[in-house]
Formats: sequence, structure tokens, C-alpha cells
Amino acid sequence: MRTNTGSIAATIIALFLGILAVTQVRAQDVYTRSLQLETPSSLTTLVANLAERNNGLREEIFDLRLRTEQAREDAASGKGTLTEAQRQLDQLSIFAARTAVKGEGISVHVDGSFDDKALSDLVNELRNAGAEAIAVNTVRVGPTVSAVGATEVMYVAMTRTGGIIEQFQLIYRATRFNVAKENLLSLPTLTNPPRG
Repeated sequence: MRTNTGSIAATIIALFLGILAVTQVRAQDVYTRSLQLETPSSLTTLVANLAERNNGLREEIFDLRLRTEQAREDAASGKGTLTEAQRQLDQLSIFAARTAVKGEGISVHVDGSFDDKALSDLVNELRNAGAEAIAVNTVRVGPTVSAVGATEVMYVAMTRTGGIIEQFQLIYRATRFNVAKENLLSLPTLTNPPRG
């Protein structure tokens, strides 16, 4: 049983690493599309922000690798606990939208036209900023996107100079974005969660 618990923990951490890599690749696509519209000074800002974000992602990957190695060592020595595995399974349940979520976070109201690709980019940026759960209108991942997670971190990620909202405002000039901090958001479960 202890070996299974450690294997589950190592598998969960490896899954997080894979999700992190896919999210990074998708998030970089919005920068590629918007670079054609940028001025040299705004490009300098974007490069600095991108370098900062990449450093943060590298640190997160390094941390996840350390946690994976620790989980393997714990499994090998029989120290892996069912409690830790359950905590990680609960986090995955939230991430997969199988569990309803309440907590502080932000909402982004979009007033104007906004295509599916831009919505996907916005959701990916929220995930990169640490959103634990995201809903579009009241449908768990329209015009309103809500994310439960570290409010200050996500708010800064959305509103910083050269950030995703500023880029969207360059691309969608007739559209306005309003990012607001929320004390309590309630996000539903996914209507049709993936089976697995």
C-alpha cells in the first residue's frame, strides 16, 4: 500500500509538470500574435516581462522536480503518506473541475467582441498566474471570466504593463476589460467532467 501511495504521488506531480509545459507553450502563442502590433519600447517591456515569467516557470519546474524526487524517495522508504496523496488528489479534482470551489479571486468582465482564441489565451494566463479554478460566465472552464486563487498575484498578472489585458486591448481596440478583485467567488463543477 505504501508503494502505491508513493507511486500515486509521483504520478500526480508528473502530471502537474506536463500540464505546466503545455500551458507555457499555449501562453506564448498570444505573444507571437501581438508582436506585430507592438512599438520598440513596448517590445522591450514585453521581453522583460517574458523573461521574468520564464524565470518563474523555471523555478516552479525545479520545485516540482524536487517534489517528485522527494515523493519517489518517500515511496521507496515507505514514508509516503495517504494524507499527502489525498491532498494532491483534491487539488487535481479542483483543477479538473470535478469539485465546486469557493474563495477569493478576480473577475474579468469583457465589454465588446472577443474570440475563442483570445478567451483561451486569457484562461491560460490565469492558470499561469496560479488560478486554482476558472469559470467562464457561470460555466466552469462570454464576457466574464472568474478565477479562484491568490487574488493579488492574479490581479498583478492580468493588469501589469505588457500583460495579457494590455495586449488584448491592443488587438481588440473596441473591447474593454475590467479586472476586479473579489472577496468570495463560487465556481460550479464542470458540467461534463472528463472521465478517467
